[in-house]
Amino acid sequence: MALTNVMTQSLISASTSMKQIQLQQGVKKQMDGKAGVLDAEIKRDEASGADTTKKKEELAETQKRSEDIANNNMEQIAETNKEMQKARETDATLQKENERAEAAREKKRAERRWQEQHLQEAASERRAEEADRVANAQARASGFSDEENAKAQQIDVGGVKVSVVSESTHNTKVPHIDEKIAKSTGTEVSAAEGVSVSIDVKT
Repeated sequence: MALTNVMTQSLISASTSMKQIQLQQGVKKQMDGKAGVLDAEIKRDEASGADTTKKKEELAETQKRSEDIANNNMEQIAETNKEMQKARETDATLQKENERAEAAREKKRAERRWQEQHLQEAASERRAEEADRVANAQARASGFSDEENAKAQQIDVGGVKVSVVSESTHNTKVPHIDEKIAKSTGTEVSAAEGVSVSIDVKT
């Protein structure tokens, strides 16, 4: 699952905060070390009867600085955790919104695919119906029945296109006309004038 911009920015901010805390921890460590030295010096000076007033003041200041750094670090850690929790909640909300949006987009894509398929099927049916209509019209125009038209062949006899139903049963391999010859157009008749045509007729 990809991170949202909110979560990414929160992680960057948390990383920066942790670096600052680490730096402050380094300063606190130095303050604690200095406080330890001052405390040892004060005890030594008190044992020898020397004045320890200034060192005690310095020790108190050093300890206070160390304590302030610790408190600041705790507050910064708490604030970072709070921001991270808020970012996680916002991220979860955005993720759900993104999922819902993607689901809606996928639904629309599926609907478009269904519509396209439906249109293609409808177009195929229309083309098939149109092809049947044209074939039936041609069959009626040729003078053959539908069954005869399915068996009919177009041959060229002296430049005239003639429809025949079956082939000759003779060995001449010249097609013959079983029942009907397709109606000839004026052009076909004109082209056929003066042409001697032999047609093998089945007996």
